[in-house]
Amino acid sequence: MEFFNSHSIPPLVSALLFLLLGVFIFSKNKKSKINLTFFLVCLSTFWWQFSWFILFNTQSEELASILVKVGYAGIILIPTTFFHFSYYFLDQKNKMDKIILYLSYSFTIALYFILFFTNYLIDGYFIYYWGFYPKANFFHFIYLIFLTSLLFRILYSLIISLYDKKTNTHKFNQIKYFLWAMVFYTFAASDFLVNYGIEFYPLGFIFIFIFLGIIGYSIIAYRLMDVKLVMRKYTVLILSITTILIPVIGIKYIFIIYLTSFLNWADVLILVLSISSYPILKNYFYRLSNKYFFSSLYDSGKVITEISNKLRTTLEINTIYQFIHETLTDAFHFKSFGVLTYSSKTKIYTLEYNRGVDTKGRKRFPGNDKLHKMFISQNKNIITEDVKNKHYNRNTKSTIDLLTSLKIEILAPLNVNDKTIGLIALGQKESGDMYNEEDLKVLNVVNSQAAIAIENATLYKETLNFNLKLKREVEKRTKELKSANVKLKQLDKAKSEFISIASHQLRTPLTVIKGYISMILEGNFGELDIAKQESLEKVYESNERLIQLVENLLNISRIESGRLQFNYEIMHFEKLVDSVMDELSQYAKKKGLKLIYKKPAKKLPKVKMDEEKLRQVVMNLIDNAIKYTKKGTITVTLKLNKKNIDFCVSDSGMGISPTDLPNLFKKFSRGSGTSVVHTEGTGLGLYVADQMIKYHKGKVWAESNGVNRGSKFCFLLPIYKKK
Repeated sequence: MEFFNSHSIPPLVSALLFLLLGVFIFSKNKKSKINLTFFLVCLSTFWWQFSWFILFNTQSEELASILVKVGYAGIILIPTTFFHFSYYFLDQKNKMDKIILYLSYSFTIALYFILFFTNYLIDGYFIYYWGFYPKANFFHFIYLIFLTSLLFRILYSLIISLYDKKTNTHKFNQIKYFLWAMVFYTFAASDFLVNYGIEFYPLGFIFIFIFLGIIGYSIIAYRLMDVKLVMRKYTVLILSITTILIPVIGIKYIFIIYLTSFLNWADVLILVLSISSYPILKNYFYRLSNKYFFSSLYDSGKVITEISNKLRTTLEINTIYQFIHETLTDAFHFKSFGVLTYSSKTKIYTLEYNRGVDTKGRKRFPGNDKLHKMFISQNKNIITEDVKNKHYNRNTKSTIDLLTSLKIEILAPLNVNDKTIGLIALGQKESGDMYNEEDLKVLNVVNSQAAIAIENATLYKETLNFNLKLKREVEKRTKELKSANVKLKQLDKAKSEFISIASHQLRTPLTVIKGYISMILEGNFGELDIAKQESLEKVYESNERLIQLVENLLNISRIESGRLQFNYEIMHFEKLVDSVMDELSQYAKKKGLKLIYKKPAKKLPKVKMDEEKLRQVVMNLIDNAIKYTKKGTITVTLKLNKKNIDFCVSDSGMGISPTDLPNLFKKFSRGSGTSVVHTEGTGLGLYVADQMIKYHKGKVWAESNGVNRGSKFCFLLPIYKKK
């Protein structure tokens, strides 16, 4: 055997490429039937091409008579393995294709018997200028009919699947490129003419090279067979260096062979070219990775730090939108981006900032109650493709179709204290890949920061507008009201400073702290031992208390300035109580307390209420009962009382002294002894609750038989009556 003659190089290269591709695909998911059958396709092709490599190099006629049959073993299996792959790839469940699959394997086995035990399929060989080649006998024609039949069936199934309405865009692209790859692979059948004595060098390897190229592209661009190619930073460096080395070696070779007298100048030229081209190539491969591969080369910690630093520098709303867009674009490389604000009164979203979303001039979009309750109110991202697959019905169809037409892949909620202020809309990635878990985690942290920043900017703008309006009103007053004017300005200045400090200087850093601690606890920066995790959980709880304190202070500011807004709806109050009980039951159980809920026997009438505000009141009263009760029982009662609905929380806790009862619902007022049981209280919760109930035209009160004899907190709400 002669290693290697030039005619044997193409089949060797194609054989090795198919083997590497097959092993790579199979290793990505060994349990997948799609990956396994594609591996069989690659293995069959490898067997065919590698056998031809050996055959073209052999000079022994005895060995050639064996190799022509051994090589054909791979060729015989190729149509069946391709059909088997398409069967799973297209998820064909009809009985016809299943029968064809069984018959194909049966016929293949029969062909193997004919190949190895008779000369009816291959009868010796031809001797051409490049070497030996199999000689076809009459049964070879039957094999060609078998191959053609399966090929037409595969192409037919691929074309039908392309026009199937159930085929999504992602799958459509996968099928389209596999169809083109199959067409080019089919051209390799021109080599069969050589089996019948028509002498030309078999060029089938060219078409299977094209097949490999198309399959490779569909894996990179459309994640064929669910294969995700990940390019890491060290891969970028290796590619950059390799790309430099290839031409460098070529230049050196040319100088050694043809320009020996200028050999010293070669090293200088190579050094200059290498130094100047390296940064250009490195940046190119970074851009290529971010655009086409399935793991953008960004540092999640750096992204979060960058957006945090930027948002701290401004209260200008458009600048905030621009910062969010720039930061996320650098990380995710999406095609389009938008920010929508939300009105809870009209339930309308308004597109305030748009980069690349083709809305055809439309700026206002209706909300969807179903999706709002399922995702947005719960601070969950709406991933269009997932929602389309799992929740596509008459309630969500119009919204999902709209998102699809706008090519929006993710809607990320902007929530502040359970209040939705808007959405961030992200289009498809330039790579065509879906957003991964790391992307979604980063997006969640950025969203919380962005929501606070946007809310702060809105409050700041409201404050400026309020000051301007106040100034105009003051100018209209007469000289007799000058003293009152001065006092109003002082109060307005104090209020403005308070809002600015509380919202901008406290809420933003507290939210950033919360985001970082959450990521550390989730293990994004490495595993934690138990001691560190417990310490961080305490820090997280303390941070939550600070956020709640700031929120209470802001609520008081809004109440006293008359800016507290209510979104009243006609609803069943008991549903709200059920939800809070479910949420706090584990907290009571953890403290060893028995939490009893006495539900009304009949369905209660509806009340006119702001669900968010009353939820805060109910949560506060039950949470207080749990906090100030060391052992025993907490009973929650809900009942109809004439024209009102009564809600009460009774506990067996520390009780209230008669001197403390009259002052409980005043600002910063706490019962004597409560600081010993719960040190973190501020005395603001009951005051806020009292104000919220008054806005609902209700009444709140407390009862107790004395210290260590338990307490009872109640409020009533009037039943809604149509006028």
